[in-house]
Amino acid sequence: MHGNVAEWTGDWYGSYSSRTVIDPQGPASGSNRVTRGSSYYTDGLSMFSATRRYYPPGDRSANLGFRVALKFK
Repeated sequence: MHGNVAEWTGDWYGSYSSRTVIDPQGPASGSNRVTRGSSYYTDGLSMFSATRRYYPPGDRSANLGFRVALKFK
């Protein structure tokens, strides 16, 4: 999560609820998707897995990527 590429998520960007929740969900739709983490291009002060940014879904960059994951039952 740190320093390779920021990772696209499936979440649309929006404000979180003001109440405390685990795994907060964004809005059901929107114009920007959330990325998490940081990349080799990010300064050290922003390099942590909780970094949350947003970009249009079609945006491309050498410092944006995704993580392939498989959930076992």
